[in-house]
This record gives sequence, C-alpha cells and structure tokens, in this order.
Amino acid sequence: MLTDVLRKVILGKKEKFLFTHYQEGTIDFNEINGEIGLYIHIPFCKTLCPYCPYNKIVYKADTAQKYQQALIQELALYKDKMNHRTISSIYIGGGTPTLLVSELKEIIQYIKEYYYFNGDIGIEVYPTEVNRELLEALKKMGVNLISLGVQTFNDEKLRFLGRHYTQKDINAAISLVKAFDFKCLDVDMMSNIPGQTIEDIKYDVKTVFSYDIDQLSIYPLIVFPLTDMASVIKQRGLSRFGEIEEKRILAIIDEIAGEYGYKRTSIWTYGKGDDNRYTSVTRESFVGLGAGASSHFGNYFYLNTFDVEAYINVLHNESLPINIVNVMTEKEKMIFWLFWRCYDGVIDANRFQQLFNKNMKKEFKLLFTALKLMGLSKKEGAKIVLTDWGRFAYHFIEKQYSIHYLNTVWQKSMEQPWIKELRI
Repeated sequence: MLTDVLRKVILGKKEKFLFTHYQEGTIDFNEINGEIGLYIHIPFCKTLCPYCPYNKIVYKADTAQKYQQALIQELALYKDKMNHRTISSIYIGGGTPTLLVSELKEIIQYIKEYYYFNGDIGIEVYPTEVNRELLEALKKMGVNLISLGVQTFNDEKLRFLGRHYTQKDINAAISLVKAFDFKCLDVDMMSNIPGQTIEDIKYDVKTVFSYDIDQLSIYPLIVFPLTDMASVIKQRGLSRFGEIEEKRILAIIDEIAGEYGYKRTSIWTYGKGDDNRYTSVTRESFVGLGAGASSHFGNYFYLNTFDVEAYINVLHNESLPINIVNVMTEKEKMIFWLFWRCYDGVIDANRFQQLFNKNMKKEFKLLFTALKLMGLSKKEGAKIVLTDWGRFAYHFIEKQYSIHYLNTVWQKSMEQPWIKELRI
C-alpha cells in the first residue's frame, strides 16, 4: 500500500513498473557509463540459512567449476561492450563466495587482463571460512575490503538463524582478519532477531565495536515472504520489536557508536570515516555478473536468470544470461538515484545537476517540501541531509521496498528461469 502511494504521488506513475523479457537489441550497451562498478554473484553455500532471501544453492564442486567457466564467458561477452570503460570497483557477494576462492582468482585475473580496472575489490566472508590460507589468497588477488557475516554474537540466536559457528569462532575470525590489515573490515550484523532483547542488541554492538573494526553494517532482520522465516517465528511463538521500538534501537546504536568513536555513514552503517567504506549497494551504475545479478546503467535496470543451470547453459551457447529488463523514464532514473542517496543519508544537489542537468528541488518540489515540513531533512549548503527522523523514515520505506518489490521480483525469478513479463 505505502509503496503504491509513493509511486503514484512522487513519480506521478499510475501504472506499475514493467519488466519484459530480454531480447537482443532491448538494451543499448553504449549507455554503459565511462566509470562503472562490477558485482559478481556466487550463489553457493554449504547450508542454506532459513531467513536468507538471496539467490543461492547448495555447493557442488562440479557445478562450481561449470559456473566459473560461465562467469568468464559472461565477462568475454561484455568485454567489447565495456571497451575503454573503467571498472571502479568489484564486489563479490553470495552465497558464500570464498567457496570458489581458486576459481575467483582466475576471474579477477581475467578482469585485470582484459578490462580497465582501477579500484577496490570487496568480498563477503563466512566466519568459519576464515583461515590464513584463505586470507593470503585474497590478498594476492588484490582483495582489500572484507565483509564478515557475523549477524550476532549470541550462540542461541546463531543456531536459530542457521549459522554454523559460535561467538568463539567469530572472535577468532575477526582477530585473524585484522592481523592481515585489509583496507576495510566490515562486520555485517542484524538487529530485531526473533526473541532478541534490547540488552542482547547492546551487547552485540558494544562487542563488535570493541574490536576496533573499520565499519559496522547493522540492519533489522527483514522477514521476506519468499522464505520460511515467518512460519518458523509463528511455530516457535517468538516475538519481534515493532516499528517504534526499532526507532529506539537505532538511537541506541547511534549512542553506542558515538561512545566508541564511530559515526553513521549511511542508514545502516557506521564507520570512522568515508575513505574506507564497504558499500556494494550505492553505486550510481553497475554491471552484475552471475546467476541472479542485477545491472543498472543509462535507462536500464535488468536481472540475469536466477537459475544456475539455465545460466550455465545459455552462456555455453555464448549468449548473455539476461532475463528481464525495466526501461526507465528520465524521472524514474532520478528517483532511483535519490533512493540510494537517501540510503547514504545525504543528497547532493550539485551531483544531481551534473547527472541530470536539472534542478533537484524544482523537479521534486513536493518531495523536498514534505521532507522539510515534517522535519525529516535539513539543508547543509548544496546538500540535503536526513535528520534522525528522516533516517528512520527511510529505514521503514527500505523495508517496505524489500518486502513488496524485491520479494516479488526475486520470488518470480526463483520460480521461473525465464520470465515473459512482470509488473510490480
């Protein structure tokens, strides 16, 4: 309901967003930006966590080998389309990407050999995967940003989430990663885990900051309808915090962060500065590789097929694995940009003018007037900065976007390797 209202009021768009099946010629790849990020999706896990909505399958060595060859083929197909573009960052997510660490070595080598690459390489790491051999391999590959998927330090809650490690394992993993002196160690955590108390959250946040990490990413557990988490919570009779209580949780995290010398760098991240952030979701333009990866540049937002076998087969036939495409209007492009700048908590009017050659406040007069009158934003020079209430409002809207938009797209994509049309 809320997402429909926002679409109609802010975009002035009565009809739903339309994704159509990709055909050759649908996308003008000449619109790829001169500087662009790469995202590589590795969908393999040893076990599948019950809350996780991301595209993943159980790891099998033979499938992984075929998948690596498909990724290299996808890179080969994009090579001419990316001619003279600079790859400004590479982020590798999953799944558990380090299950394919040797395969990733060849993929990174391919990018460095055939593309213009100049930037950071980030990767997600599962705590029990951490060892000296892995970290040495990542260093040699040029990885300099690590995101460690901790979720919580509470052993009972870790078991509930299907995470196969303990606080003791987390301690060892963080200590070892820190010893290798990566540019950024981000620790990925959750709040509002079913049955979690305020004291549990305080303990988690104080514990992680005590390690003097570079960045904390902490967000509420979002119960996606495509997962079994809602039924698990109901069967076990567990409770969760409501929206107003989540506002209190955000304030508690802010306070503890300040005590340890950290500041909020986006809606759900905290760091000591902006120079070494781990952020894979706020790129202005990016190309996604792998089963289920998404891409955005120019007027286009599109997704690859989620089906791993279909992904491998189509690339074996030397065709791109693109499934569905949304062709954006100019105003939709602006909204997409604004949405992710709100995630950062700062909207730069000068950057908007540079990108779209329009006055941001005139183009979205209703939006910025409402933000100001409701106390959700304040002006700092040419920038609009979200207040505490503004950040909470975005926190709420981001969750609705995930549940009502992302869930629909991902669930349909998991059900059908190739989709003819999707309206959301």
